[in-house]
Amino acid sequence: MKGLVRQSKDTVRSQFFNLDNGSGTTVDEPLFRTDARGGRLVRVYAVYGEATQTVAAGNFKLGVAAGGATLVAATAYEDSKSVGDATVATIVSDRIPANTTVFVRHTGVASTQTGTASIVVEWVKNE
Repeated sequence: MKGLVRQSKDTVRSQFFNLDNGSGTTVDEPLFRTDARGGRLVRVYAVYGEATQTVAAGNFKLGVAAGGATLVAATAYEDSKSVGDATVATIVSDRIPANTTVFVRHTGVASTQTGTASIVVEWVKNE
C-alpha cells in the first residue's frame, strides 16, 4: 500500500516499586525523553513482580513533570494480584510533546503490606 508508514513501538519500564514504602510516600522517576518530533502513548500498565496484599490505596500516574498526571491519571494498584498480573491505566492524553521528559510517580501504602510493581509504557515517536 502506498503511503503507509510503519511505526516502531518503544517500550520503557520503570524500576520495581516496593508498594509498601509508606502510606502516601511518593517516588518520582524519569522514564524517557522525546526528541523534536514528540510522540504518542499506546499503552501504560503496572506489572506485578511480587504478589500483592491490600495495596489499592497506592497508585501510579504519568506526566510531563515530576508528580504530574497529564498523561495518565492516578491509577490504583490492585489487591491480591499474582506475579505477572497487570493493571492497565486509562490514558488521559496520548500526545507527548516534543523534547519532553516523561515521569512516573509511584505513591505507596502502609509498610505492612507486600507487593512490587513496575510501570510499563508503550509509545511511538511521531513521524
